[in-house]
Amino acid sequence: MAHALIYGASGISGWSLLNQTRIYPTPTTFSRITGTTSRPFSLEKAQIPQDERIKIASGIDLTKSADQVAAALKEKVEDISTVTHVFFTAYIQEDDFETLKQTNTRLLENAVRAIEQIAPNLKSIILQTGGKGYGLEFPKEVGIADHIPLKESCPRIPEPYASKIFYYTQYDLLKQLSEGKSWTFSEVRPDGVVGFAPGTNAMNMAQGIAIYLAMYKEVHGAGTTVPFPGHEHGYNSTHTDTFQDILSQMEIHAALNTDKCGNGGVFNVADGKVVTWAQVWPRLCERFGLVGGSPQSDATPMLEFVKNNKNAWVTIAKRHGLNENLVYEQGWGHTNFMLVDFDFDRQYDLSRSREVGFTESIDTAEGYFRAWERMQKAKMIPPFE
Repeated sequence: MAHALIYGASGISGWSLLNQTRIYPTPTTFSRITGTTSRPFSLEKAQIPQDERIKIASGIDLTKSADQVAAALKEKVEDISTVTHVFFTAYIQEDDFETLKQTNTRLLENAVRAIEQIAPNLKSIILQTGGKGYGLEFPKEVGIADHIPLKESCPRIPEPYASKIFYYTQYDLLKQLSEGKSWTFSEVRPDGVVGFAPGTNAMNMAQGIAIYLAMYKEVHGAGTTVPFPGHEHGYNSTHTDTFQDILSQMEIHAALNTDKCGNGGVFNVADGKVVTWAQVWPRLCERFGLVGGSPQSDATPMLEFVKNNKNAWVTIAKRHGLNENLVYEQGWGHTNFMLVDFDFDRQYDLSRSREVGFTESIDTAEGYFRAWERMQKAKMIPPFE
């Protein structure tokens, strides 16, 4: 009997895990699926089909002690003792690197120590990290250009930058906690995650692009050319986006194949092919009835356009019965960072995940389209006309 426990089930990664553990690699792989959230959440809100195997445990506060977390899990999930596979996607945003590191390492420690107490059959824990581990926040300082394509064998970045990466302390914690235990762990590293999350997800790039394109069409009309909002070299730089379902499928694969993936194994995950915005941007714009163009030096910057045209979103929202506040709730700084500032080659090498038998892939633009279909179903963005 396999029982999946997903910490952080309402986020872009946790939501996909909740959805994929129902069906991947087969519809009977997991006999129990438990998702935890700190805030109130339900399957209805998640827009995931009713399934007697799935339980949502809201009010699981990982900032509390391990004993308190364990008590809350026991109270809210009657069969919590049968958990075999844990997926950790919980995260708290903080304003500085040191607090971010302390907070998120503590979350992981409380989560792991809690489940260890109450789940004697625990087999594996999956830690989801990301490109920060390669120093993508400090590309020039750590010389990213010298390490392309990015491989799991890349050494940790040098100080003073290494101390700013909480993924390192999380990994080291799991290594320490798993020593001499019957369970093991893997780290899975996505590139920029493309997907849907119920409710608001301020750092959702796909959502930001959709709102921007819908507003652009409202202001300038269908068939208008939308210049890429970044720089020419960014338009042509290489990357490997990760659709949320590819990410969760790799995490499930690692959890189930501990012989190949456990013992602290680290795995990149991405859609498959290396892409540039020059390839993807025109296809995304076309979906909204617009023409995607290359960067124009005289174009209105995206942040300025959004700031000046928020009323266009309100008009769209009223017309289609959407959330009028979404344009205010979106993290435009993050969208701008991903499109404008993230302007260097940073593609992942996927050979290690292929070597352990993970072969799933998707066309990158198709990943966006699927995410947008989910947002449309959730009444977050307008339908394509």
